Amino acid sequence: MKLADGLLLESCREVATKYPSIKYNEIIVDNCCMQLESCREVATKYPSIKYNEIIVDNCCMQLVAKPEQFDVMVTPNLYGNLVANTAAGIAGGTGVMPGGNVEADNAVFEQGASAGNVGNEKVLQQKKANPVALLLSSAMMLRHLQFPSFADRLETVVKRVISESKYQTKDLGGDSTAQQVIEAVIAILD
Repeated sequence: MKLADGLLLESCREVATKYPSIKYNEIIVDNCCMQLESCREVATKYPSIKYNEIIVDNCCMQLVAKPEQFDVMVTPNLYGNLVANTAAGIAGGTGVMPGGNVEADNAVFEQGASAGNVGNEKVLQQKKANPVALLLSSAMMLRHLQFPSFADRLETVVKRVISESKYQTKDLGGDSTAQQVIEAVIAILD
């Protein structure tokens, strides 16, 4: 229960901090017994948050068809990967998908989806990996650590660099290296 409680509180705090008009209307869980029982129990503590259970394949289809229906998702690792990779496809690829794994006492922020390209030697050797997901994950970490102004600043600069289209990696249609994208972000931050 501690895990689900921590996930719910952190996720809702994150959404409320960034998007205050959003209502917390969905929590997605799988059929993993311990997690399911824990989420059900925690949901009773927060009656203002609509609790829902959905099978992972339907969740992925619904994510593509009507993504606005989801606010917070709680999943085990495997199902989280499936959902994250689906979301990455919608967002433009794994290189732009930030991610965070939050528990009551610990948090890890990393690229949110991999779809098989994390550790791809060819991408690494050519220095063509897209650093955007890690930069945006860093912004999530800053927000988690209660540095929202730094997080907002980093997100704004990363979005600006992407939208200007001058520095983009191959997956976004450009030919920049990861280092060039990072240097473009740093130049604006300075």
